[in-house]
Amino acid sequence: MSENRLSRRHFLKHTCAGLSAAAMMSGFSRFRTISALAAEPRAAAADDYKALVCIFLFGGIDMNNVVIPYDNYADYVKVRPTNGIGIPQANLLQIQPPSANGLKYGFNPNLSPEVANPALATGLLPLWQQGKLAVLCNVGTLVQPITRSQFLSNNVAGARPDNLFSHSDQQEQWQSTVSANTKAAQLTGWGGRIADRTASLNGTNSFPMIVSTGGITLFTTGQTSMPLVPSTGLRGFSSNLNNDARYQAMRQLMTADRNMTLVKSASETMTSAIDNTALLNSATASGSVTTVFPNTSLGNQLKTVANAIKARSVLGVSRQIFFVSYGGWDTHNNEIGVHNNQLPQVAQAMYAFYKATEEIGVANDVTAFTLSDFSRTFQPASGGGTDHAWGSHHLILGGSVRGGDFYGRFPNLALSGPDDSSDEGRWIPTTSVDQYAATLAAWYGLSTSDMPLVFPNLGRFSTPNLGFLT
Repeated sequence: MSENRLSRRHFLKHTCAGLSAAAMMSGFSRFRTISALAAEPRAAAADDYKALVCIFLFGGIDMNNVVIPYDNYADYVKVRPTNGIGIPQANLLQIQPPSANGLKYGFNPNLSPEVANPALATGLLPLWQQGKLAVLCNVGTLVQPITRSQFLSNNVAGARPDNLFSHSDQQEQWQSTVSANTKAAQLTGWGGRIADRTASLNGTNSFPMIVSTGGITLFTTGQTSMPLVPSTGLRGFSSNLNNDARYQAMRQLMTADRNMTLVKSASETMTSAIDNTALLNSATASGSVTTVFPNTSLGNQLKTVANAIKARSVLGVSRQIFFVSYGGWDTHNNEIGVHNNQLPQVAQAMYAFYKATEEIGVANDVTAFTLSDFSRTFQPASGGGTDHAWGSHHLILGGSVRGGDFYGRFPNLALSGPDDSSDEGRWIPTTSVDQYAATLAAWYGLSTSDMPLVFPNLGRFSTPNLGFLT
């Protein structure tokens, strides 16, 4: 199975001739059992704007080689020598988080290219220095807080997440926040559930709250909310749809058999998808951001997001959730080569995206954040790579981020130490994805009363809001 998608989602992504698989499926979502997520009263329309941008790094990025101890470098290089996959201390981009008790750390040098003039620096280091970027340390899928001894003895029934170290299962758990009994779990993601409960913040506007350039994923699927997946347009039709006889015939066909409930729902949904895609294309075509984005997969996706945000008034939305993705992080071998190629793409795309939000005037209103399957073993594997692990560090970017600091707790880097679930450096998370997601959701506008509905596992953790957003 591919590291980048479960087969079901891969199928859905490529359905509907490039329009939107989500749109086709959303009609059938009306026939699901509508739970409390959809039944309770909603908040009034918002008079401000906010957006969340999820950057999912499929494959399990090794954050042990992205955020590295500088003062305690000996703990790192003991396990990861520089003649293997270790990053030389002299190459690290030094940072000193205020919460780290005076200790210095370092970013992987690929996160910011060297320039003679610091004022021309790009990538993630200048954003950290400006207080726009934060690191959440050792976060992962959890059923409840768990210690090494509890994990190894398995003496707390149901305390372990299901199918740890599995790409597909951990992707689902990161995207759903459901880490136990997942075979019978809900088929919704926390992005979709946030959209379910905050839909009224967009007033009576029917444009989808969620837009995904990464296909249809669990993260974007709610009880009633489904994403719009932008495309280059309907295939097989001319650019002037109003004068295209085949297109008009298709629209006419979708008015047939409306007495059949399922056909009516599918036809209405497809019609809505066509109209929303046309609206999005028209709105973004009227003026693109001038910020220069790298011509890469992630760069182009984030440029699409920036243009959709710029068009927010035309689209009539006050709240938006975006999903973008970048795969290839399953580094069982040649990790240094992969990181040398891919980390600069992440850093430059995120830098350009933040600059675009400044250009648009919404830097304080947009928060981007990373997710991934898991991190990698601290102990290297053969072939210059690493194996599947657990807890990871993640990046949070935006004008409302209390940046230039660490949140959560950086793990003890001793193999078989207190934070290791094995003897290879598979860190037991000390912060849950529930807490991470709930902090983002609270900033976005999810009410306190809705938190247990969207994050049913949140009450098991003592700090529901991690404080990295103002």
